[in-house]
Amino acid sequence: MSEPFCSLVMLSKGPVERYQALLDAARFFSRAMDLTALIDEILRRAEEVMHADACSLLLPDAKTGELILHSTDPWIANLPEPLRVPPGAGIAGAAFQSKQTINVKDARTDPRHYSNLGNDLGMVTRAMVTIPLLDGASCLGVLQALNPRERESFNAEDQEILEGFGGLIVNALLRLEAQRREIERAGARQQLLLAREIQDTFLPPTLSQFPFCQVYHSHLPAQMVSGDFGFVHALGANRLLLGLGDVCGKGIPAALTMARATAIIEAMTHQLQADLGEWVTKLNPLLTRELKAGRFISLVMLLADADERTLQICTAGQFPPLRFDGQEWKLSTAPNHLPLGISPTAKYVAARADLCPGDSWLLFTDGFPEARNRQGEDYTVERFFANLPVGLNAAQTLSAAFQAWDNYRDSSAQHDDASLLLLDWRGQSPAPDLHTTCCPESLMAVRHFVEKWAQFAGFGDIVVGQIVMACDEACTNIFRHGYRQKSGPVRFRVESTNNAFVIQITDEAPPVDGGDIRCRELSDLRPGGLGTFVMKQVFDEVIYVPLENGNSLTLRKALPQIPVGLTQGSVKGPA
Repeated sequence: MSEPFCSLVMLSKGPVERYQALLDAARFFSRAMDLTALIDEILRRAEEVMHADACSLLLPDAKTGELILHSTDPWIANLPEPLRVPPGAGIAGAAFQSKQTINVKDARTDPRHYSNLGNDLGMVTRAMVTIPLLDGASCLGVLQALNPRERESFNAEDQEILEGFGGLIVNALLRLEAQRREIERAGARQQLLLAREIQDTFLPPTLSQFPFCQVYHSHLPAQMVSGDFGFVHALGANRLLLGLGDVCGKGIPAALTMARATAIIEAMTHQLQADLGEWVTKLNPLLTRELKAGRFISLVMLLADADERTLQICTAGQFPPLRFDGQEWKLSTAPNHLPLGISPTAKYVAARADLCPGDSWLLFTDGFPEARNRQGEDYTVERFFANLPVGLNAAQTLSAAFQAWDNYRDSSAQHDDASLLLLDWRGQSPAPDLHTTCCPESLMAVRHFVEKWAQFAGFGDIVVGQIVMACDEACTNIFRHGYRQKSGPVRFRVESTNNAFVIQITDEAPPVDGGDIRCRELSDLRPGGLGTFVMKQVFDEVIYVPLENGNSLTLRKALPQIPVGLTQGSVKGPA
């Protein structure tokens, strides 16, 4: 409690009442949630505390610099538009600019007095005390008390009380302003989240599956919404158009441009016939007409044809794709063109390449090579290229590429969106069925059949080996325990859909009760008996079903996926 307030307690009944009014005002101000109600209460209580004919609160207009007048005078309260004091005008303007208290005995004789207001109000202003409402070096407004009752002027005690009252007002104004900003921030965050949800509907899923390939997409925006985008469109049964692009700029404007461009591209896909370059040449004028404020799009597109086993590549201001041929990553050669949306007469030409089973084609945006570490050094295309893994499946490749990039940044801020799109080409799928005889001599054919399917499904070399081994154990168990080491028919059927790799093995051996099939303990070291254990370690589900004339064994394993959350910022991304 300040010394002036302490001294008031010891004074006569009048000052004590005024001090009690200050305490009541402090309680109300701490609870006020609305600026209009707060202003009305400030003026009412100020008039009471100061025993004045009127009180005024003048708050600045940030745009014009004028002081907006709020008063206890009923005539002012009923005006359709508030009265305004020009910047620096009047005693209020002087106190606001000087940040000093001004106490005058007769405003009529003071050259700073802004008499226009008095004339408008029909009030004769005599004594006046004006205090600035200070928050450090900032002035939030001024508070005035006019014409003290039962005395000619405001004394030093009046001035101290008004300054103490002003401190309460400053705290209340600051609290309300903080609340207002927090509400605005919360609203902005909600709008950004909604924009992000809408934008996500334009992006391809993390995994898109087709009979001849899988396409993986991973995306890490630098802000809540992004200018990076991708698309995957099936064109009939055996062709696929995919691309990865980047709209110039960031935030909401870039996201809106991205959404517009994505919609135009999708609407144009029905016109894509044989040549990708010709189609892009037709697409470009449409985007040029739609894009505003000098915006443009850098984009790389691929057109895959499973019948012809060819890939067309068209780059427009974007990095050419990287190709993995089963042994190493190589930078593909394709002519680069102007980004889309700059010149409506630009011509685009597509390069061509053969498609081979096991190939991977990787598209990436400049958020990777242009990322910087703490020393300000760029990641560069060369580092990105050198850190791409070999021998991993597609999902693991994307995860490793993101992790190497993130390790290089080492907590440095992400300056641009980073996106990857990977075409994992499998070619035409193997035959789904294998009918053979269950005997040691047929195991080689079974292994080859299962291996081809596991590779086609996109599993890495190690997992492929585990799947082959588990199916080998299943056949061995059927031969030993089902057919009692005699030959018998066995049928394999494989499906790789709905994010699952499923092998169904059917025999014609005597039905087996699934409850009788148990894993032997690993501590029981002797040959044989571990087939069930191996299968349950390799596959997510192992289901035995006895049939009327035989047994069915279903082995189910989830297809490789990008780790959950990678596209939502599992590496160090935007807060």
